[in-house]
Amino acid sequence: MESKATGLTRHAFRFPVRLGTRKREYLAFLSFALPNIIVLLVWAYWPFVQSLYLSFTNWDAIGPTKQLIGLGNYIRLLDDDVFRQVVVNTLVFTFVTVFIRLILSLALAVLLNQWLIGIGFWRLVIFSPHITTSAAMALVWLGMYDPHYGPLASVLASVGVKFPNIMGDVHYALPGLMVVGIWKSLGFSTVVFLAALQGVRQDLLDAAAVDGAKAWQSFRHVSLPSISPVTYFLVVTGLIGTFQTFDLVSVMTRGGPANATNLYVYRLYQEAFHYFRIGYASSLAVVMLVVIIAFTYVQARFSETWVHYS
Repeated sequence: MESKATGLTRHAFRFPVRLGTRKREYLAFLSFALPNIIVLLVWAYWPFVQSLYLSFTNWDAIGPTKQLIGLGNYIRLLDDDVFRQVVVNTLVFTFVTVFIRLILSLALAVLLNQWLIGIGFWRLVIFSPHITTSAAMALVWLGMYDPHYGPLASVLASVGVKFPNIMGDVHYALPGLMVVGIWKSLGFSTVVFLAALQGVRQDLLDAAAVDGAKAWQSFRHVSLPSISPVTYFLVVTGLIGTFQTFDLVSVMTRGGPANATNLYVYRLYQEAFHYFRIGYASSLAVVMLVVIIAFTYVQARFSETWVHYS
């Protein structure tokens, strides 16, 4: 009887102690998370709510009144020829840039995963564009593309070939911008792929070699499935980041010539801060958010068929 009473007493006194521990853990969690939550509420969620509201108004950012026009801004998007061209430019720029970047970065990662003389130097060279400011890099590439005094023009002139005006020709401007976008982010994707390749289990590679698999077969059936989560991460972040490209367009082309390089975020910037059509610009922002969410959702659904986490 005495032992049972002692056990009941211990359990009676243990419950408040556990409750107090959970309270302390909850308060500790709030103390660490609350600053980030406040930042998100002030700088992310509240601006989104405001932008959603403004997308139903006609406001020039100067007048005190905001005229409610319902779905007028969204209906106007359907009749805007420039908007359709911008959407096509952005989709082509995004998918082509991300696709080529992934292939090149994977090839470079495989190469850097081998034993090479000065391997550390080559890794630094490949990664350095990623840490270069976009504005400075864009100015350098403008000099590279100069049809009269640029180094590319000089090399081609030495063999009797005239270098085209890349940034001034509607046929070359967008591909020229793609080259810069690929070069800018190639180093980051390469380093991430390299880390993933170095994490492939050696016992799986050894088992494939014992079964007689060639180098390409081992890479295709062992290494690629093993790094599929990293590939998925680079695809998602690459599509979202490239879709929001602004700085390259702002410095190199300003959307020209003839809107050939006008991408979505730069068009949004033009509508808001060049033409002061804040309501229309807000509708562009809302549509962009919906598109990014849709891209992410589709990738998440189809990733189950090719992403392997085990």
